[in-house]
Amino acid sequence: MSATVGTWNVEMKSPFGNQAFDLTFAEDPATGTMSGPQGQMQVDNLVFDDDDTVTFTVDVAKPMKLHIVWQLTAEGDSLSGSAKAGAFPAQKVTGTRA
Repeated sequence: MSATVGTWNVEMKSPFGNQAFDLTFAEDPATGTMSGPQGQMQVDNLVFDDDDTVTFTVDVAKPMKLHIVWQLTAEGDSLSGSAKAGAFPAQKVTGTRA
């Protein structure tokens, strides 16, 4: 089982300010959701790359339409990585297991 499976309280530093939300991943079948101020969304293209890394995409409409590519790594109860949205530089993502 991937170390990323479960629910995470996550914060992303973005050009629009810090964004806080929850991420939940399940492995069989590979599914994920993101919940935050914009509601709940399914994550797409979810791949558990190895025992501790997950990649996925999310399409958001607010504050502007963006396709965001995520790569996150779990170490114990901590999560870290990046989220890259369109032409913006990759943003730092951190989190803790809920």
